[in-house]
Amino acid sequence: MVSAPRNTGPRAGYSLVELVAALSIFSIGVVSILTLFTTCLRSTSASMDYTQAVMLAQGALEETIAEGVLLTGADSGDFGDTFPRHAWELEIEEADEPGLLLLTLTVTWEDRGREKEYTLTTLVADKDTTL
Repeated sequence: MVSAPRNTGPRAGYSLVELVAALSIFSIGVVSILTLFTTCLRSTSASMDYTQAVMLAQGALEETIAEGVLLTGADSGDFGDTFPRHAWELEIEEADEPGLLLLTLTVTWEDRGREKEYTLTTLVADKDTTL
């Protein structure tokens, strides 16, 4: 009778130490990917907020200039129900050059408990001093 050969070497499979090491490496990788994903979401959200603020500032400034009555002083307001988180402040003052007005519009909003702002400045010819 022929007997089956015996396996005299180490048993096939993984040891507990190897499994713990593999799970540790896998866990570190997953946590790193989730952290990267969260950072990307925050960055995208911040970029959207700033882009929205730029568009709101440009629109409000263009609307102010289109109205045609530019008096030196300050004014403020919000963007209504369409953009409830955003508010604006406008300051109109005489520029260093005669015949020009300096318009400074600042849009503010709150993001995760911190106030953010975007300021847009432009020069406009004072219609009272031009022909």
